[in-house]
Amino acid sequence: MEPTSFRSLFLSNLLILPHAADGTARSDADVQRHALPSWKCAADAYTADESHLEAKQSTQVAQTQKARLTEWTWEGATVVELTGTVAELIPQVPVFSRHPFRIGSEENRFKDEIRREPLKINEEPVPVATVSKTYSLIQHRDVLASVFRALKMIHIDISGVASSLLLSEYGERMQWSCPIPNVDFDPGDGHPVVLRINCMNSVDTTTVLEITFSWYRLVCSNGMMFGLGDSRLRRRHIQSLDPEDIAAYLKEQLDQRPEEQKLYARWIEEAIEPLALIGWIDEKVAREWGPHAAARVWNIISEGFDGEVDHVRDLKPHKLPITSTAIVPGACAPVRNLFHVSQALSWIAGTRRTIPERLEYVKAIPRLMEPLSRST
Repeated sequence: MEPTSFRSLFLSNLLILPHAADGTARSDADVQRHALPSWKCAADAYTADESHLEAKQSTQVAQTQKARLTEWTWEGATVVELTGTVAELIPQVPVFSRHPFRIGSEENRFKDEIRREPLKINEEPVPVATVSKTYSLIQHRDVLASVFRALKMIHIDISGVASSLLLSEYGERMQWSCPIPNVDFDPGDGHPVVLRINCMNSVDTTTVLEITFSWYRLVCSNGMMFGLGDSRLRRRHIQSLDPEDIAAYLKEQLDQRPEEQKLYARWIEEAIEPLALIGWIDEKVAREWGPHAAARVWNIISEGFDGEVDHVRDLKPHKLPITSTAIVPGACAPVRNLFHVSQALSWIAGTRRTIPERLEYVKAIPRLMEPLSRST
């Protein structure tokens, strides 16, 4: 793999802060995550190019913004999804403050308290976490504003593009995703693939700051999207949220787009018979995700349906009884190429009920596909 290539089915080259080089949780999460100061920008003070962000008045936001309670959870908390342009979403992004962690005159000398500040006049601050004194609080709004500026620097304007914002119950965890305008292609099966930029952040140490690109496949007219898998992660450390640094990273990744598109086109042409996948299902997929998930993958590959797996012992995953319950859009069953094999995996990843689990399943897709795709 070339060191600068995406080589991904769900492009996820991470731009994350130092002290989390492997992207995993550490024993001292307070120190290891967000350990450097963020780019200094007041939570509500957006300047260059923020006319786009502040042009919308609250009444217009209320009319255009949509919100729904999802079925997902995030570290046990419910998740709300809001949709709208960046300008419409920014007022709904909570702001956080830090305070000494104390009761009366007694203060913990190792910890601070993180509070969510009120968004409305009738609200009160809400405590959401305790963190170490060395932890650097990075506001969700700072992340979005920096990425917005960075995209403008490389001549990408998302000010009028609808995006998605996921927030945990108290807003302490955030995931934002937005399509990149005019960056889409058909790999050869009639279902367009679009490029999205994603940001993930937390103020309670549970999630490292990540800025990623992801390819998504539009599989039906209602706008349903599924990720195409995760790259072999190549992380680039940054020293701040300076938009110039982010812009350089984004441009570097976007320059690799043509090679990625060629890869997916080759996968469409890489023929494979479903029966040839039985060993892979029973061993590789079952070992990574368990026998029931492997059985569901097999049912999608062979029949085009997801379903409920019966609990039967001593059967190989591909032989487990399964009751088909949902048609999988764009499954193209029985699959005849590697690209559509990857889509069965992506569907299963998308059905996980927690945000961290969905991300972990997505990141497993390249490992699962590697034995099948070595020739590409």
